[in-house]
Amino acid sequence: MKLTFKTFLWSMLTAMLVGCTPTSKQDRTQYLTVSVACDETFRPIMEQEMRAFHAKYPEAIMDTVFLPETDALNLVLQDSFRMVISTRQFNEQEKQYLMDKFRLVVESQPFAYDAIALIINKQNADTLLSVNELRSILTGKLTQWDEIQHAQTKGAIEVVFDNENSSTVRFLRDSLCGGAELKGNLKTAHSNKNVIDYVRQTRNAIGIIGVDWIRNPEDTTNLTFDDHVRVMSVSHSAVTTESNSFQPVQYYIATKDYPLIRTLYISSIEPYPQALNRNFYFYLTDTEGQLIITKSSQLLPIVPVQVRRVDITD
Repeated sequence: MKLTFKTFLWSMLTAMLVGCTPTSKQDRTQYLTVSVACDETFRPIMEQEMRAFHAKYPEAIMDTVFLPETDALNLVLQDSFRMVISTRQFNEQEKQYLMDKFRLVVESQPFAYDAIALIINKQNADTLLSVNELRSILTGKLTQWDEIQHAQTKGAIEVVFDNENSSTVRFLRDSLCGGAELKGNLKTAHSNKNVIDYVRQTRNAIGIIGVDWIRNPEDTTNLTFDDHVRVMSVSHSAVTTESNSFQPVQYYIATKDYPLIRTLYISSIEPYPQALNRNFYFYLTDTEGQLIITKSSQLLPIVPVQVRRVDITD
């Protein structure tokens, strides 16, 4: 029988579709599983994103772990998870390793901007800090509260982080301190929640934390924070004043008046276009995923935002 060109094309298309369709229960599970290793810093917003995604795709099998950023990235480098939420992209060496080891290509896209918040005990009235002062605290050059401008508190400064492998520590070491070793009275609390608890109990502590962990869920304007701690205002200027120091709310993240800002990425090594992993990868930058960030977090969405002045009168 003579095979026409049209018949040949149809045969090839059919073969491709058959080859891409799950043929067993194991294959179907693989295609339906949304496999994400997530930096624990972003657990609050990502749990909301995943609940909304699962409501839209109820057949999805959500397989998620929350852990320090370094550990999350390593799980993808081992091909144990197909996606990662992190504040850095894979470097060229890591991309080449995934290609050589597993024949997998890395895709990455930004989907939000995060701010690192500085929190203090409710009894501490010293709420202004400059970037230079923070750098000096983290490198051990400034160790006492009364060495800070306008300080009222006395005693040694205690700094508490979530985890030594966290994205927060990496950002402060590499981006703020230029790669210098972090020194001074530093502690790790092993989770963001524990950072908050430690600061609530320790008058002289500064907690360094992802801003979404201290969001006030009852405030739809996203302009206030958890009232169990104080949130410091941070200034680009060496001389801090109330007018040049800003808290990490969405507006000041958008204007970049708040200094401690970083980009949040989703990276994927999912090779199958029809896998639900791919749907989730694009969901975060689509309208639904971005609206969740806007309305239900202290993070700033990656999509352009409009800032409008509103006058409120009694």
